[in-house]
Amino acid sequence: MSKKKLLAAAAVVPVAVAGVRRFLDKTQSQPAPSAPTPATTAMDEAELGGEVNPDLLKILVDPADKGPLELSEDGKFLVNPRNGYRYPIRRGIPVMLLEEGRKYQDPSLVKQPEGEQ
Repeated sequence: MSKKKLLAAAAVVPVAVAGVRRFLDKTQSQPAPSAPTPATTAMDEAELGGEVNPDLLKILVDPADKGPLELSEDGKFLVNPRNGYRYPIRRGIPVMLLEEGRKYQDPSLVKQPEGEQ
């Protein structure tokens, strides 16, 4: 290798190392993104409801027991009359997560099958 090439390589290496260090310093100094807190992700009760496509309502089932759901009287929830789970409708979109159903569960909505006492 000639002396010129060796000197050129010797000049490039420190510049490259400095660039990598600067990049790493920037990425390490930035705070890691934190998980959203329930307070920042919770939607206001006023945002519940909205028109849901009737064809969608016909095919949606409770993810817990795969049974049919009913639209609540106020139109804000899809209700499972077997376990009282209520799935919120937010801006016309049903939130079909078990966690949401349990969160809004209302045992008073559980209906006894006909013939049982």
